[in-house]
Amino acid sequence: MSRRWRDLLVRVSLALAIAVAIMIIPTIRLTPRWFAFGVVPVTVFLLICYTGKLLYDTFFYDRYRP
Repeated sequence: MSRRWRDLLVRVSLALAIAVAIMIIPTIRLTPRWFAFGVVPVTVFLLICYTGKLLYDTFFYDRYRP
């Protein structure tokens, strides 16, 4: 059980790091304001969806044990 939790935490932290990088990098450059306001909500939505998928796979994945 602890290995599944560790894998989950590693994947969520990696996804969070990528999402933060995607949200911060466009605001550093000289991008249009509408682009920055569009990137952050889309990135947060995708992060929440991916985290939900990871939780679902962690708890409800049918593992074959003979």
